[in-house]
Amino acid sequence: MKKLVAKALKVSFSIFALVVLVAPVNIARAQTLDSVSHIHHIKVIENRVFVLTHEGLYELVSRNDMKLVGKEKIDVMGFTTLGKTWLASGHPAQGSKMPNPIGLVKSIDGGLNWKAISLVGEVDFHFLEGARTDLYGADSQSGDLLYSADSGKTWRSLGANTFSDIAVSPEMPAMAIALKDSELLLTENAFKASSKIKSSLKFTQIEWKKSGLYALSGNSLYKSTNFGNTWTKQSTFRAAPGILSVSDQMMLVTVGSDIYTSKNSGRKFQILS
Repeated sequence: MKKLVAKALKVSFSIFALVVLVAPVNIARAQTLDSVSHIHHIKVIENRVFVLTHEGLYELVSRNDMKLVGKEKIDVMGFTTLGKTWLASGHPAQGSKMPNPIGLVKSIDGGLNWKAISLVGEVDFHFLEGARTDLYGADSQSGDLLYSADSGKTWRSLGANTFSDIAVSPEMPAMAIALKDSELLLTENAFKASSKIKSSLKFTQIEWKKSGLYALSGNSLYKSTNFGNTWTKQSTFRAAPGILSVSDQMMLVTVGSDIYTSKNSGRKFQILS
Protein backbone atom coordinates (compact mmCIF):
# COMPACT_ATOMS: atom_id res chain seq x y z
CA MET A 1 0.00 0.00 0.00
CA LYS A 2 2.42 2.39 0.40
CA LYS A 3 5.76 3.35 1.68
CA LEU A 4 5.45 6.52 3.67
CA VAL A 5 8.72 7.81 2.29
CA ALA A 6 9.44 8.56 -1.35
CA LYS A 7 9.72 5.46 -3.52
CA ALA A 8 8.23 4.47 -6.86
CA LEU A 9 5.58 2.23 -8.27
CA LYS A 10 5.80 1.21 -11.90
CA VAL A 11 2.71 0.39 -13.94
CA SER A 12 3.59 -3.32 -13.63
CA PHE A 13 2.95 -3.02 -9.85
CA SER A 14 6.02 -5.21 -9.28
CA ILE A 15 7.56 -2.59 -6.98
CA PHE A 16 5.84 -2.22 -3.64
CA ALA A 17 6.29 1.47 -2.84
CA LEU A 18 3.89 3.95 -4.21
CA VAL A 19 5.40 7.32 -4.98
CA VAL A 20 6.07 8.54 -8.49
CA LEU A 21 9.48 8.33 -10.13
CA VAL A 22 10.99 11.63 -11.24
CA ALA A 23 10.29 11.92 -14.96
CA PRO A 24 9.11 14.49 -17.51
CA VAL A 25 5.47 15.47 -17.19
CA ASN A 26 3.33 13.64 -19.71
CA ILE A 27 -0.30 14.69 -19.67
CA ALA A 28 -2.24 11.92 -21.38
CA ARG A 29 -5.89 11.14 -21.82
CA ALA A 30 -5.92 7.84 -19.99
CA GLN A 31 -8.26 5.15 -21.24
CA THR A 32 -6.39 2.04 -20.08
CA LEU A 33 -3.89 1.18 -17.37
CA ASP A 34 -1.06 1.25 -19.91
CA SER A 35 -1.87 4.75 -21.17
CA VAL A 36 -0.86 6.69 -18.05
CA SER A 37 2.74 7.65 -17.42
CA HIS A 38 2.75 7.05 -13.66
CA ILE A 39 0.49 5.13 -11.30
CA HIS A 40 1.00 6.04 -7.65
CA HIS A 41 -1.51 3.68 -6.07
CA ILE A 42 -4.74 1.72 -6.54
CA LYS A 43 -7.51 2.13 -3.95
CA VAL A 44 -10.82 0.41 -3.30
CA ILE A 45 -13.76 2.59 -2.28
CA GLU A 46 -16.84 0.55 -1.36
CA ASN A 47 -17.18 -1.77 -4.40
CA ARG A 48 -15.29 0.39 -6.91
CA VAL A 49 -11.61 0.55 -7.89
CA PHE A 50 -9.75 3.85 -8.34
CA VAL A 51 -6.30 4.55 -9.76
CA LEU A 52 -4.19 7.44 -8.44
CA THR A 53 -2.11 8.74 -11.32
CA HIS A 54 0.17 11.59 -12.35
CA GLU A 55 -2.64 12.64 -14.69
CA GLY A 56 -5.66 12.54 -12.40
CA LEU A 57 -7.89 10.22 -10.43
CA TYR A 58 -9.51 7.48 -12.51
CA GLU A 59 -12.11 4.82 -11.89
CA LEU A 60 -10.92 1.45 -13.17
CA VAL A 61 -13.82 -0.43 -14.73
CA SER A 62 -11.61 -2.97 -16.51
CA ARG A 63 -8.01 -3.04 -17.72
CA ASN A 64 -9.16 -1.40 -20.94
CA ASP A 65 -11.63 1.04 -19.42
CA MET A 66 -10.51 3.86 -17.11
CA LYS A 67 -12.71 6.89 -16.58
CA LEU A 68 -11.45 10.27 -15.33
CA VAL A 69 -13.18 11.32 -12.11
CA GLY A 70 -14.17 14.98 -12.29
CA LYS A 71 -12.46 17.56 -14.50
CA GLU A 72 -9.41 18.44 -12.39
CA LYS A 73 -6.41 16.26 -13.32
CA ILE A 74 -4.73 16.46 -9.93
CA ASP A 75 -1.45 14.58 -9.55
CA VAL A 76 -2.88 12.46 -6.73
CA MET A 77 -0.09 11.35 -4.40
CA GLY A 78 -2.01 10.62 -1.19
CA PHE A 79 -5.64 9.51 -0.97
CA THR A 80 -8.04 8.11 1.62
CA THR A 81 -11.67 8.31 2.69
CA LEU A 82 -13.45 9.21 5.91
CA GLY A 83 -16.93 7.84 5.43
CA LYS A 84 -18.35 9.50 2.31
CA THR A 85 -15.68 12.21 2.31
CA TRP A 86 -12.73 11.72 -0.07
CA LEU A 87 -9.39 13.24 0.89
CA ALA A 88 -6.41 13.81 -1.40
CA SER A 89 -3.03 15.49 -1.58
CA GLY A 90 -0.47 16.10 -4.30
CA HIS A 91 0.06 18.62 -7.07
CA PRO A 92 -2.23 20.60 -9.40
CA ALA A 93 -2.59 19.82 -13.08
CA GLN A 94 -0.64 21.87 -15.59
CA GLY A 95 -2.32 25.24 -16.08
CA SER A 96 -4.37 24.90 -12.90
CA LYS A 97 -4.80 27.87 -10.54
CA MET A 98 -4.55 25.57 -7.53
CA PRO A 99 -1.48 26.17 -5.31
CA ASN A 100 1.44 23.74 -5.48
CA PRO A 101 1.44 21.60 -3.44
CA ILE A 102 -2.30 21.47 -2.91
CA GLY A 103 -2.11 20.50 0.78
CA LEU A 104 -5.14 18.51 1.91
CA VAL A 105 -8.30 18.75 -0.20
CA LYS A 106 -11.67 17.05 0.19
CA SER A 107 -14.56 16.02 -2.00
CA ILE A 108 -18.08 15.26 -0.83
CA ASP A 109 -19.41 14.45 -4.30
CA GLY A 110 -17.29 11.47 -5.30
CA GLY A 111 -14.33 13.41 -6.65
CA LEU A 112 -16.24 15.72 -8.98
CA ASN A 113 -15.19 18.82 -7.02
CA TRP A 114 -12.43 19.45 -4.50
CA LYS A 115 -12.18 21.99 -1.66
CA ALA A 116 -9.06 22.91 0.32
CA ILE A 117 -9.03 21.94 4.01
CA SER A 118 -5.56 22.70 5.33
CA LEU A 119 -1.80 23.04 4.68
CA VAL A 120 -2.40 24.59 1.25
CA GLY A 121 0.90 25.32 -0.50
CA GLU A 122 2.77 23.70 2.39
CA VAL A 123 2.39 19.93 2.41
CA ASP A 124 2.48 17.19 -0.22
CA PHE A 125 1.26 14.04 1.48
CA HIS A 126 2.71 11.04 -0.34
CA PHE A 127 0.64 8.89 1.96
CA LEU A 128 -2.72 9.30 3.69
CA GLU A 129 -4.52 6.83 5.95
CA GLY A 130 -7.61 7.48 8.00
CA ALA A 131 -10.77 6.27 9.69
CA ARG A 132 -13.61 8.10 11.51
CA THR A 133 -11.91 11.50 12.14
CA ASP A 134 -8.31 10.25 12.53
CA LEU A 135 -5.80 10.95 9.75
CA TYR A 136 -2.11 10.16 9.29
CA GLY A 137 -0.08 11.66 6.49
CA ALA A 138 3.59 11.49 5.47
CA ASP A 139 4.83 14.88 4.31
CA SER A 140 7.28 14.55 1.43
CA GLN A 141 8.59 18.07 2.10
CA SER A 142 9.76 17.55 5.68
CA GLY A 143 9.84 13.76 5.93
CA ASP A 144 7.61 13.99 9.01
CA LEU A 145 4.57 11.95 9.91
CA LEU A 146 1.60 14.21 10.74
CA TYR A 147 -1.52 13.32 12.71
CA SER A 148 -4.97 14.93 12.75
CA ALA A 149 -7.81 14.04 15.11
CA ASP A 150 -10.34 16.33 13.41
CA SER A 151 -10.50 15.09 9.81
CA GLY A 152 -7.54 17.15 8.66
CA LYS A 153 -8.48 20.59 9.94
CA THR A 154 -5.52 20.75 12.33
CA TRP A 155 -2.34 18.70 12.52
CA ARG A 156 0.56 17.89 14.84
CA SER A 157 3.88 16.39 13.86
CA LEU A 158 4.89 12.99 15.23
CA GLY A 159 8.48 13.55 14.14
CA ALA A 160 10.43 11.87 11.35
CA ASN A 161 8.42 9.09 9.78
CA THR A 162 9.80 5.60 10.33
CA PHE A 163 6.74 3.57 9.31
CA SER A 164 6.10 1.85 6.00
CA ASP A 165 2.35 1.46 6.56
CA ILE A 166 -0.38 2.43 9.02
CA ALA A 167 -3.80 0.85 9.57
CA VAL A 168 -6.24 3.08 11.48
CA SER A 169 -8.84 1.57 13.78
CA PRO A 170 -12.33 1.92 12.29
CA GLU A 171 -13.87 2.12 15.77
CA MET A 172 -11.46 3.43 18.44
CA PRO A 173 -10.11 7.02 18.43
CA ALA A 174 -6.31 7.38 18.36
CA MET A 175 -5.84 3.62 17.91
CA ALA A 176 -3.76 2.38 14.99
CA ILE A 177 -1.29 -0.29 13.95
CA ALA A 178 1.92 0.70 12.17
CA LEU A 179 4.30 -1.42 10.15
CA LYS A 180 8.02 -0.91 10.80
CA ASP A 181 10.79 -3.22 9.58
CA SER A 182 8.22 -5.98 8.83
CA GLU A 183 6.86 -5.84 12.39
CA LEU A 184 3.60 -4.41 13.76
CA LEU A 185 3.28 -1.74 16.46
CA LEU A 186 -0.01 -1.02 18.24
CA THR A 187 -0.85 2.42 19.63
CA GLU A 188 -3.88 3.58 21.59
CA ASN A 189 -2.83 7.24 21.78
CA ALA A 190 -1.77 8.23 18.25
CA PHE A 191 1.82 7.03 18.71
CA LYS A 192 2.64 8.91 21.89
CA ALA A 193 3.45 5.33 22.93
CA SER A 194 3.28 1.97 21.16
CA SER A 195 3.86 -1.72 21.81
CA LYS A 196 5.12 -4.46 19.52
CA ILE A 197 2.67 -7.14 18.36
CA LYS A 198 4.56 -10.43 18.51
CA SER A 199 4.35 -12.58 15.38
CA SER A 200 6.58 -14.90 13.36
CA LEU A 201 5.19 -13.40 10.16
CA LYS A 202 7.13 -10.71 8.26
CA PHE A 203 4.54 -8.21 7.07
CA THR A 204 4.58 -5.95 4.00
CA GLN A 205 1.08 -4.37 4.11
CA ILE A 206 -1.63 -3.86 6.73
CA GLU A 207 -5.30 -2.77 6.51
CA TRP A 208 -7.95 -2.46 9.24
CA LYS A 209 -11.68 -2.77 8.73
CA LYS A 210 -14.60 -3.61 11.03
CA SER A 211 -14.36 -7.26 9.96
CA GLY A 212 -10.74 -7.46 11.10
CA LEU A 213 -7.11 -6.80 10.25
CA TYR A 214 -5.79 -7.85 6.84
CA ALA A 215 -2.10 -8.16 6.10
CA LEU A 216 0.29 -9.41 3.45
CA SER A 217 3.26 -11.60 4.34
CA GLY A 218 5.33 -13.39 1.74
CA ASN A 219 2.98 -14.71 -0.96
CA SER A 220 -0.07 -14.85 1.30
CA LEU A 221 -2.93 -12.77 2.68
CA TYR A 222 -3.75 -13.14 6.39
CA LYS A 223 -6.62 -12.03 8.62
CA SER A 224 -6.75 -11.33 12.35
CA THR A 225 -9.76 -10.62 14.55
CA ASN A 226 -7.80 -10.14 17.80
CA PHE A 227 -5.60 -7.10 17.14
CA GLY A 228 -2.93 -9.15 15.37
CA ASN A 229 -2.25 -11.62 18.18
CA THR A 230 -3.09 -14.56 15.88
CA TRP A 231 -3.49 -14.75 12.12
CA THR A 232 -5.41 -17.00 9.72
CA LYS A 233 -4.23 -17.48 6.15
CA GLN A 234 -6.94 -16.40 3.69
CA SER A 235 -5.28 -16.86 0.29
CA THR A 236 -1.91 -17.59 -1.31
CA PHE A 237 -0.75 -16.05 -4.60
CA ARG A 238 1.75 -17.14 -7.25
CA ALA A 239 4.17 -14.43 -6.13
CA ALA A 240 4.49 -11.77 -3.47
CA PRO A 241 1.67 -9.20 -3.82
CA GLY A 242 2.43 -5.52 -4.28
CA ILE A 243 -0.71 -3.59 -3.26
CA LEU A 244 -3.41 -4.41 -0.73
CA SER A 245 -6.50 -2.19 -0.53
CA VAL A 246 -9.61 -3.06 1.46
CA SER A 247 -13.09 -1.61 1.90
CA ASP A 248 -16.05 -3.10 3.76
CA GLN A 249 -17.36 -4.41 0.44
CA MET A 250 -14.27 -5.37 -1.57
CA MET A 251 -10.60 -6.26 -1.37
CA LEU A 252 -7.92 -5.70 -4.01
CA VAL A 253 -4.48 -7.29 -4.36
CA THR A 254 -1.95 -6.80 -7.15
CA VAL A 255 0.52 -9.51 -8.16
CA GLY A 256 2.93 -8.47 -10.88
CA SER A 257 0.80 -6.85 -13.60
CA ASP A 258 -2.38 -8.65 -12.48
CA ILE A 259 -5.13 -7.13 -10.32
CA TYR A 260 -7.23 -9.44 -8.17
CA THR A 261 -10.46 -8.59 -6.35
CA SER A 262 -12.42 -10.38 -3.65
CA LYS A 263 -15.86 -9.83 -2.17
CA ASN A 264 -15.62 -12.43 0.61
CA SER A 265 -12.82 -11.07 2.82
CA GLY A 266 -10.06 -12.51 0.67
CA ARG A 267 -11.05 -16.17 0.78
CA LYS A 268 -11.49 -16.22 -3.00
CA PHE A 269 -10.17 -13.83 -5.64
CA GLN A 270 -10.87 -13.24 -9.31
CA ILE A 271 -8.60 -11.47 -11.76
CA LEU A 272 -9.73 -8.11 -13.12
CA SER A 273 -9.89 -8.47 -16.90
